[in-house]
Amino acid sequence: MITLTRYQAGEVIVQENDVGDTAYVIAQGQVEVTKKLDGKNVHLAYLGVGETFGEMSMIDEKPRSATVTAMTETLVSEMRRDDFFNSFQTDPKVALALLKVLFERLREADAMILQLQKADSQRPRAAFEPAAAVSSRGRLAVMLEGITPRAAGALPVTPFRITQFPFRIGRRSGDPLIYNDLMLPDAVPLQISRHHLAFVVEQGRVGVVDRGSTLGSWVDDQQVGGPSGLTGPVFFNGAEGVLVLGSRDSSFRYRVTVRRDA
Repeated sequence: MITLTRYQAGEVIVQENDVGDTAYVIAQGQVEVTKKLDGKNVHLAYLGVGETFGEMSMIDEKPRSATVTAMTETLVSEMRRDDFFNSFQTDPKVALALLKVLFERLREADAMILQLQKADSQRPRAAFEPAAAVSSRGRLAVMLEGITPRAAGALPVTPFRITQFPFRIGRRSGDPLIYNDLMLPDAVPLQISRHHLAFVVEQGRVGVVDRGSTLGSWVDDQQVGGPSGLTGPVFFNGAEGVLVLGSRDSSFRYRVTVRRDA
């Protein structure tokens, strides 16, 4: 049975290292994911409506890997392990949605490991310094506008506003295992992969990571993914930039504007 639970701002929903058998889907509000490193809380991500957390411990029965705290009054749907396995027979769509999240987590972990290995091989060894948390003074927003008619026509609205990160973009597909926040229509010869890229925020900067795309993307004239082999993140140089999905001459060209709401 799926239950709804409300948490107040500042209330811990999941505590790192606790044993848990419940996964959560955010129905309302926003949470922060943090992890202890050398006695300090390190910011990992902000999650919003429709996003999931806690699914790995629910399945593998291992301790929670991070702490999740409500940033605002937050309403979550809770599913326990037994309910998850029963849903394969009673409601496969629920189980499929969680499996999509798990696959995407694995994809992101693989990309991060590859990038860390490349970075480690190209620089002298140094003490690890965790990324600083994103400032809470105002909420970052990314505005996406099509530069070409094809790019503009692929968006649901123009400009398209992004306020939750990571934000995943890929090609529209009927595959039920595809996990994207925005799906763009494409046709042969294809420029966009089903799992193409994600917008991320690190230390108050907005960047792009590749999610295993075939042709990659261009961020202010720097390629990420595809033939470059660079998974990212590659950050925009300023408050405005250009993002191209696919080859350099692709018609999926977008103007990216980064704002911080009051």
